[in-house]
Amino acid sequence: MSNWYEEISSKTDSILEEIKNHSFIKELMAGTLPKEVFYFYINQDTIYLSEYKKILAQVGIKCDDENETQFFLESATGIINVEDALHQNFLKDQETTKEASVTCELYISYLSRIVHTKSVEEGLAAVLPCFTIYKDVGDYILANQSNKGDNPYQDWINTYGGEAFANSVKKAIDITNKYASNASQERLEKMNEAFEKASKLEWMFWDSAYNKEAWKI
Repeated sequence: MSNWYEEISSKTDSILEEIKNHSFIKELMAGTLPKEVFYFYINQDTIYLSEYKKILAQVGIKCDDENETQFFLESATGIINVEDALHQNFLKDQETTKEASVTCELYISYLSRIVHTKSVEEGLAAVLPCFTIYKDVGDYILANQSNKGDNPYQDWINTYGGEAFANSVKKAIDITNKYASNASQERLEKMNEAFEKASKLEWMFWDSAYNKEAWKI
């Protein structure tokens, strides 16, 4: 298999469409998303990214090529430094929490378990949707919005629709495809499962933010 990502993308396209059609994304694109919902999202994303950095570093360490290791270590610092700056911009003067929502806790725990206890191939597949879905959503919003000049969330949108992020996403896809091309059928199925589950967790993360998810007890 030379292009695992292309195949899994077609299988999980319905999840991406559900994300694009979610009220969070539609209202974000229109600039009408309630500020308290966006702040909740950014706060939870900050908690998520503080763990995702470590998860990316762990994936990089497990890769067998030093350039691949370097890419994930740079991703753990470079990409997330940009996001940290956005968070500081949007969350300054806002009350924040250090407690992960139920969905945030589930997502980071799932990724951590996969990268620490499963194969490098599964780890790569699990972390990939956070790259690819954000790029697809950023591109989708930029292509369909008519309010680039006065959308209060434009800085966030531009981060994920930009060329620098697109280059990182392509590299992550290329690395994962390389490992998939040498994987057994059984391992490919595990990769598919990890990618699909992480994609569903991406939808759940936005949904949980839209509903300002709280622990029930």
